[in-house]
Amino acid sequence: MELTHLLSDEQKMFREMLRKFVDKEMMPIREELERDHGLVARVHQKLVDLGIQRGGYPPEYGGTGPYSSCVTIAMMIEELTRGDAGIAISALTNAGGLGLAMMAGNKVVLDRFAPAFCGDKTNYYCWAMTDSTGGCDTENPLLKGRGITTRARLEGDEWVINGNKSWPTNAGIANVYLVICTTDPKAGEDGIAQIYVPGDAQGLSFGKPETKVGYKTCVNASIFFDNVRVPKEYRLAGPGDDARFFYADAMALGQWMNAAQCLGIAEPAFKIALDYTKDRKSAGKSVREWSLVAGILADMAIRLEMIRGGVYNYALMLDHHDHYGPPFLNKMISQANILRVFAGEACEFVVSKAMELLGSNALSPEYHLEKYYRDAAITRVVLGGQQISRYRVARGYYDYGIEQSYL
Repeated sequence: MELTHLLSDEQKMFREMLRKFVDKEMMPIREELERDHGLVARVHQKLVDLGIQRGGYPPEYGGTGPYSSCVTIAMMIEELTRGDAGIAISALTNAGGLGLAMMAGNKVVLDRFAPAFCGDKTNYYCWAMTDSTGGCDTENPLLKGRGITTRARLEGDEWVINGNKSWPTNAGIANVYLVICTTDPKAGEDGIAQIYVPGDAQGLSFGKPETKVGYKTCVNASIFFDNVRVPKEYRLAGPGDDARFFYADAMALGQWMNAAQCLGIAEPAFKIALDYTKDRKSAGKSVREWSLVAGILADMAIRLEMIRGGVYNYALMLDHHDHYGPPFLNKMISQANILRVFAGEACEFVVSKAMELLGSNALSPEYHLEKYYRDAAITRVVLGGQQISRYRVARGYYDYGIEQSYL
């Protein structure tokens, strides 16, 4: 899919700036980044210097944004993921962390936390969603919030939070956490609450960073809430509204961003295979001149371009909500998850076929492909995974699971 005619001059310049940054600062050290978190921290700081972090926040807090176009955000995800998927997800989390507070108009939260994200240092944000017990029950739309086990109760002017979370990005290093919890599981969607918690809150503790097969450059760890108290104004919006924002963020925007990361992984994997099969010889000619290999490369290209088309088409839909509606609508959630399921499976196909074409050389870090192979595996299991996404797809076409009861 070609977008050039749809992009403003500013967007074209932004994309070119990101490409040059990734090519210079990330691509040459792709493998080293996974072994040296000091290098990761330096890349994050360079992204802050580039203005990526403050670009997600309003000028009144010192920001230069927020990013006004989802097409721009998609370009950012694609380009940064091409360099490193873990750094991309962490940096984008920092840049867009308080986006829901901006959408909800929660000035108390913005006044408290936004200025730090507009400063000159890396400021980490964490979205704490998945409960340690029940796993995907947190984001399963059929349960309508009844599967959330992290609890929040209102005592006077404070929320008191108890429970634990698994696998959130930037856990243990974040300055602020947005916690998905419930005030009453029996209340269903009205019980869903999103509450901001400062990183230094009393009663907040963390497990050791997880050891992972991919996305090694971002930190994931368990979070424990032991009577953590925060002002009642730190709740995002209120009953009903918190659920709609949760659905928009976790079930639509998050799925689309996941697909954009699939694009950023599949694209360099395809290029590695394309270049390798040009230089590699068999019976006196380039491997890619043999019809079998040409057919494999064609199948990879088809899937890559279909991911690209889907990612940017959905970005345009998000940019025109006057036509397509807000992202929490079932039809928008369904479309995002159609894209996520296809992108995850297509990305896996592209990278796996690239591994086949490189043969034993694909196993060597020298060719960089094994890194994309490992990162591709992660895209299929986050945010509820491929199967929970299929629930969301079905609900865009009929009232699947609407009347199901959890308790």
